[in-house]
Amino acid sequence: MVGVLTNHDALLMAGEDTSHSGSNKNCLYSDAMKSPLYIQTKSNFPGSIFIHEIPDCLKYDIIITGGGMAGLSLAYYLNRSALRDKKILIIDREKKTRNDRTWAFWQEGESAFESILYRKWNSIWFHGSNGFSRKLTLGKHQYKLLRGIDFYQFIHHELATNPAIEFLYSPIQSILSDNQEAIVQTEAGEYRASWCFDSTHVLQAMKPLPASGFVYQNLLQHFKGWVIRTNQPAFDPQVPIMMDFRIDQQNECRFVYVMPFSETEALIEFTLFTPALLSKKEYDEGLKSYIQEFTSIQHYEILEEEFGVIPMSDEPAQEQAAPRVIRVGTAGGYTRASTGYTFTRTQKRLQQLVHNLERSFDVSPVTHKAIPALNYFYDQVFLNVFLKKRVSTAAIFTGLFQKNPAPRIFRFLDEESSLAEDLKVIVSVPILPFTKAAIDIFKRNIQEFRQG
Repeated sequence: MVGVLTNHDALLMAGEDTSHSGSNKNCLYSDAMKSPLYIQTKSNFPGSIFIHEIPDCLKYDIIITGGGMAGLSLAYYLNRSALRDKKILIIDREKKTRNDRTWAFWQEGESAFESILYRKWNSIWFHGSNGFSRKLTLGKHQYKLLRGIDFYQFIHHELATNPAIEFLYSPIQSILSDNQEAIVQTEAGEYRASWCFDSTHVLQAMKPLPASGFVYQNLLQHFKGWVIRTNQPAFDPQVPIMMDFRIDQQNECRFVYVMPFSETEALIEFTLFTPALLSKKEYDEGLKSYIQEFTSIQHYEILEEEFGVIPMSDEPAQEQAAPRVIRVGTAGGYTRASTGYTFTRTQKRLQQLVHNLERSFDVSPVTHKAIPALNYFYDQVFLNVFLKKRVSTAAIFTGLFQKNPAPRIFRFLDEESSLAEDLKVIVSVPILPFTKAAIDIFKRNIQEFRQG
């Protein structure tokens, strides 16, 4: 039996430390272990392989690839479960040490991260088309804001108390699987585990269009935000603006949201739903224009910047990517294609997976699709309307919030609404454009089914 000796392992043999925070520096290899041997096996999952024995110190019960929101949330729930003594390795390119993103989400009740929320509100402003503006009460829901840096520091502090959890900071080269284990190849070496939970897989929506084959409906939600500070009171810290469609739409979906931290400090984010990104200059101009046209701010200082891209796609996500590889977060299809919202759905799904693993660690925790079939169809229809510009996106969201209380919209998007509530939401959008889109999607789905 042979294993794989890497530069990382050579450093360990020499007694040198690496970026892997754990006990692997005690691993020893013999000369017979220096050459890799892979054996292709028959499997229902393409690309599956079997790899021969490697030292026990590189074996784990669980490997989590990707140390962002999904990966760290999963580690947090595992650490709070009956599985906390399982040997877990978290692999990411680098440790997150800055406030690179902000999550805004609605929720009824408390979240697992309630203690580190930066702000939360009981009402929101919505500014739509045709002069419609309304301060929306949220009922039992709250609109919440969580800063990335607070999340990262909180999770790392929590996990640091568990010696069974280790971190490795190294680029990931491949993730493979046979029926017994997952194999993760990194620049630092090769690691394997009973289960790999992967949040690094890139969906088609984030790649150039394929030259041939079935093309799914792909949009990008992309945004740039500034945290600014003013020298005069300019914001109402009690009420954020969740969506402001008053800006020039340019025949696209464009809006701004404003998350106030105080009377003089806020996050202002310029967001678009389009197939392609803008230039850096265009994002900056969008932010400057909004501040100039829709606020009374004369002077301000930019404290922080953030930029992000979220795929909005009806590409069927393979949550169970291989016998021992499960994709999580956006990679696993947890993002609602019609809105791009991911945070709350990811938390719910990860807790389900951990609960299922607690019941039976040797059986896949994936027991049903991340998004129910009916909700997936709704998302497909919304995407079709957006992409084919059947009706103004601003008009769609305006109709939704003009004709429905906010909690009903939230329940609909969270897949917690009743059939009666679904119907009330559906009839609040322009019927003819959405009917045409639904027929189009029905035909596309039949075509895809026939293509296999």
